[in-house]
Amino acid sequence: MKPKVLIAVDSGKYGTKAILLHNNKEHYVYFRTKMQEVTTALDIDVPAGSYVVKYNGKTYIIGNMVDESFSSYDLSKEKDIHKLCIYVAIAELLKQANINPSIVDLKVAVNIPISAYKDATTKKRYLEFIENFNNPIMIEVNGVPFIFELHNTIAVFEGVGAIFHDVKASKNVNTTVIDIGGLNATLCQFDSLTPNFDSMVVSNNGCNILKGKIGRMINEKFNVAVASNDLERIIHDGFLMSEGAIISDSHHLIEQLKDAHFQEIISFAKSRGYTFNNTNICFCGGGALLLHNCIKEYFPHAHIVVNPQFCNVKSFLSILKIKNNL
Repeated sequence: MKPKVLIAVDSGKYGTKAILLHNNKEHYVYFRTKMQEVTTALDIDVPAGSYVVKYNGKTYIIGNMVDESFSSYDLSKEKDIHKLCIYVAIAELLKQANINPSIVDLKVAVNIPISAYKDATTKKRYLEFIENFNNPIMIEVNGVPFIFELHNTIAVFEGVGAIFHDVKASKNVNTTVIDIGGLNATLCQFDSLTPNFDSMVVSNNGCNILKGKIGRMINEKFNVAVASNDLERIIHDGFLMSEGAIISDSHHLIEQLKDAHFQEIISFAKSRGYTFNNTNICFCGGGALLLHNCIKEYFPHAHIVVNPQFCNVKSFLSILKIKNNL
């Protein structure tokens, strides 16, 4: 019997996170979910978090070095960008752990939107797509060829937060998880470790949407055109700098937009029956970092997960452990 290797992958609209577990040792990878097809031969030094990928006769650059304009704003995860990011994450982890995929049994869990998770047909189609329809996956990543197969892949819905990673804290309590991602904000209530099916809702109030709002505001208020790459820096700096000078009013206006955006997320939740009564409130996802001050203002007793970008994928790994008796 081949030894089992567990790999959990959370490929979101902003970033792809993955963990491999083998021989009680964990390996991690994180890179931006951006993909650009190239048609000319490449002879470049590839920085960490970026990959030159050859797949099905085409060449792509994937990861951090790709321009922000190549980010995906499509609600569906059944897209080549997510499939290839999942494959790259698996290949990179196998390389880190020095594992030959032909001599191990890969057990993989991947993320799926709640809307697709709740529909059996959509979930089945998505898993077939990720598993390459039972065909071997042949991919070259940064000049290294990989061949592996995926079978019995598990799809875990986005928004589980740290529920299954931190079982002791989650057991015997009611928890509301608010996962603020790149494109969506996902909410789910858990009674101990059991998700409430009817509470699973998703809005399109992710942080990429907030970027768009900030870009429009800057253009209207300051008559400054900003590119996608500019917005990535502006939203993290918290202010606009033009021609080397910080625009003093920009910080206040950006904070106002962040506050209004967070209130939209909460208003959406309330419109779907969330009262936030008698429940522990847990925020996760990359947006929990960006909106940290807003969360603390409106929910001062809420828990913001440490390393919130990785909490979903850690729960995926915990589920894989349970299912594989590890």
